[in-house]
Formats: sequence, C-alpha cells, structure tokens
Amino acid sequence: MEERKLNMYMNNFRRFVIQSGLPLTLLVGSFTSPAFAQPAQLETPMRVSVSQSPGIILNSGSTNTCPYTISVLQSGQATYTVCNRQGSGRISSKLTTKFFDEILALEPLSKLPHKSCPKSVSFGTRTEVKYKKQTSPDISCPSSNSRVTDLYNDAKAIQQELNFSTSKR
Repeated sequence: MEERKLNMYMNNFRRFVIQSGLPLTLLVGSFTSPAFAQPAQLETPMRVSVSQSPGIILNSGSTNTCPYTISVLQSGQATYTVCNRQGSGRISSKLTTKFFDEILALEPLSKLPHKSCPKSVSFGTRTEVKYKKQTSPDISCPSSNSRVTDLYNDAKAIQQELNFSTSKR
C-alpha cells in the first residue's frame, strides 16, 4: 500500500513540474529517526534537478506536405520548423501534461513495438517522438497499445494548437 501512495505522490509531483515549467530544484534531506534526530544528526541536503528535456515531434512530410519538427517544453512553450519556416507558440497545460505523461508511461520509446502499415505514396507520412536520447518508431500506424495511439493523437493536437500549415506553397 505504501508503494502505491508513493507512486501517487510522484505522479502528482511530476504533473506539477510539467505544468509549472519552472527549472525546479528539489532539496532532499534524509536523516535517521526524524522523531529523535538532533540538529547535528541531519545529513546535508542534496540537490536533485528536474529534467527540462523537450519532447520532439518529427513528421516526415509527404509528396504534398512539408516535413515538420516541433519541440515542446514541459512549460508548454513550443517551437517548430515547417517548410524552412520557424515559429513558436504555447500549448495548453492540459495537452502538455497529457503529452509528457504518455511519453513517460511509454519509456523507453525506442523499445515500443513497431508495426508497419500501408501508406499512400502521395499522402503517407511518418511521425516519431524523441525524448532525451530515445526515438520512437513511427507512431502514426494503428497500434494495439492505446497509449501509443494517444501519443500520436497528442502529437496531432499539438500541431493543430500551433496552427501552422504543412502545405507546400
């Protein structure tokens, strides 16, 4: 039961970190027998930094559309490159939290099961997600893992929130 409580607290803390987007430093102190500890018995707190690694969405583009890359920070700030144009925007905190929750739940991304699917020569694209040093396989193909499907839907929703066109002009 204690492990379950700890997981709940850690998930709530992770959501807080993701939503705040602040470069948080957590002071962690440990001591023996806190009820009876004397000040001299307390150990020196150590600093643990929280990752600010971006989640990166890569779309290959197709014959008719430009490829794009979106870099999303846990604060919701996002930058993108599409058709050799750059832009930036902010993603809603709800979508940002959902996106990073999916990434963290699916880690390691590079070990996700890959199932290829038929794609149109003119309209078919690949969508991958990178986080830290991990790269997912193409998540645009239907998956038996609902979290992979959710991650793909999050990636599409992020592109829609940034409201940029992938049309070749």
